Amino acid sequence: MYKSIIRPVLDKLDSETWHNIVREGMHITETSVASLKLLEFLACSGNRLVDEKLNVNLSGIKLENPLLIGAGWDKSGRAVKALYSIGFAGVEIGSVLEYPQPGNPQPRQFMLNPGVCLNWLGFNSPGMKTVGYYLSRYKNSEIPLGISLGINKYIEPKDAPFANAVVAEYLDDDASYFAINVSSPNTPGLRKLQDKDNLIDIVQAVSEVTEKPVFVKIAPDLTNQAVDDVIKVVIDHGLAGIIATNSTNNPSIKAKYGNEWEKQDGGVSGDDGDFRMISTIKIEHIYKQVGDKIDIIGVGGIKDTETALEKIRAGAKVLQIVTGLR
Repeated sequence: MYKSIIRPVLDKLDSETWHNIVREGMHITETSVASLKLLEFLACSGNRLVDEKLNVNLSGIKLENPLLIGAGWDKSGRAVKALYSIGFAGVEIGSVLEYPQPGNPQPRQFMLNPGVCLNWLGFNSPGMKTVGYYLSRYKNSEIPLGISLGINKYIEPKDAPFANAVVAEYLDDDASYFAINVSSPNTPGLRKLQDKDNLIDIVQAVSEVTEKPVFVKIAPDLTNQAVDDVIKVVIDHGLAGIIATNSTNNPSIKAKYGNEWEKQDGGVSGDDGDFRMISTIKIEHIYKQVGDKIDIIGVGGIKDTETALEKIRAGAKVLQIVTGLR
């Protein structure tokens, strides 16, 4: 049956399609308490682990444990309660844009190896108003909710501060914290917004419309000097911390999986040792520079206890998983 029926179906669906099916399946479980309890039973052997020793305070946000779902897994905020029920302490959704955007043409997400993903989704988003509608379902849930801020691809750098701020203002009541995403490799020119002057303008605009903790998400491909510039912006403007890191567009990492991937647009994430290492090195560098003055959220290649502890030992206070759950 597997070879004749199931396998042919699997072969015709790409990883993004399967991801969407799983996410929507989790969304459906939220329609009843019974289905959520069944999901919790299947994921946690009947009991969601609650241990005070695992509690973390992230910039004033109380978390049951240090593990969050990172931005990109649930871009629209459709499965927050389901993800929480299987043991995550909270969910960061998005990136959320002001206006709906379809993203890049499909196929645009590829599994290069088991656990290793290359995507050039291109900030696909239903827009802030639709996301706000979805999130209204969770207003009384008390589930910690991060919102990753992004910009539509046609936005000029000079307009990026307003584009980020308008989303933060619109979704402020839904958010526990915000993450300024200036590090996706899939929107042309976006990573230039990590430059100090551009970032200052965005940070100031967002800070004017929210009192929630604000983080900046950086790329693993930044030089240490560029990271130091981000650190200075974060400290000087009283932000909560840094999320390190986004996916990598390093050609040599892509080439390991075949020459055809070397010049392919997009970022690599997941269970690649080199990617995990450069992400951890960035966390280590940030912590050496500032210690506990800011909070570091570590993400990049986390797949098990060992790789999670690697990030924590480097200086991360909280962890995010994205590709590890695909």
